[in-house]
Amino acid sequence: MRRQDSHGGLLTDLAELLPRLDYFRRSPARLGGRGGHKEWQYFLVNAGAVHLLINFSLQDDPWAADARRAEVARLTLLALGEEWQGGLERFPEAEVHVSPGCIDARFGASTLRFEQGRYLLDVSLREHSLAAELELVPMMRPLLFNNHPLAPGENLSWVVVPRLEARGTVTLGGRTHRVEGAPAYHDHNWGHFRWGGDFSWEWAHALPSDAAHPWSAVFVRMMDRRRTRVRYQSLFLWRSGGPVRTFRDRDIRLLHQGHFQPARRLTVPPEMALLAPGLACDLPAHMELAATSGADSFHFRFDAEELARVITPGESEPRTVSVLNELSGRVVSHGCIGGEPFELEATGIYELIRD
Repeated sequence: MRRQDSHGGLLTDLAELLPRLDYFRRSPARLGGRGGHKEWQYFLVNAGAVHLLINFSLQDDPWAADARRAEVARLTLLALGEEWQGGLERFPEAEVHVSPGCIDARFGASTLRFEQGRYLLDVSLREHSLAAELELVPMMRPLLFNNHPLAPGENLSWVVVPRLEARGTVTLGGRTHRVEGAPAYHDHNWGHFRWGGDFSWEWAHALPSDAAHPWSAVFVRMMDRRRTRVRYQSLFLWRSGGPVRTFRDRDIRLLHQGHFQPARRLTVPPEMALLAPGLACDLPAHMELAATSGADSFHFRFDAEELARVITPGESEPRTVSVLNELSGRVVSHGCIGGEPFELEATGIYELIRD
């Protein structure tokens, strides 16, 4: 018999659905298959005074002597208060346990599990005073995208859960912040591609300060590496638990304005700053996105404030890097979908790849 819940059965449905979509795939190279696999479980939490970014990632080391043991586990844990803090840590094989086919991972002392319809995260860094113990309850139906092309012969799949409700604690610098009913975001990506290949992406999401706000939006834009050609772009909207509207390609106009000049920025891992020193960056200060189709419309403005960079060695050419810029800032949005107008003020993350 189906259990009842206070959300009309939505939470029960999600508890049954997500383990079938969001499980760890892991690299086929472990079993003698294709290498070059990458996979990560990504979470954002708007915990009031502190915003948290958590990323459990697995990726094949292209220079590993044994392809069957090439998979490398890394945990990125970043906190945004007045500025970004945190780090990226890599774990030896003996400290990693990931169950393929399940949402169950242990990287050192940090864990990710899915039990009774909830993501359970217990994460900490060895070299920073940053830790979190969180329970995240999915509140909107996920979308699954399989084998989207990045570049010739390279692809990316992803599951996105645009809204979750978080509770627990975040400890930063010896001070513990209580999290209760905070909005959160989750996605899971996997595929075969090389950092530094002929692609780049832009991705944006916003978390409202009011967890009861019924709307969520996710934007993604895929381009070639030089960013001279947009291969595809999409904007997805959810309302009150379910997806309600998708805008694609010619429906969407995006404009970068100004040049973001950060007063500071965090780079992880810190030693990679040697390959990309200084504060110069090719990032916009503002982003305006407008989408229209028929009578439906959506407008999104992002104003950049703080920058964190995750730097990865390039895999296509020696002495190159790929930089994932996590640009945080303020979002103001409004729209009208199906005759229903809405407005949204939020904190947002705008992720842009740059070489």
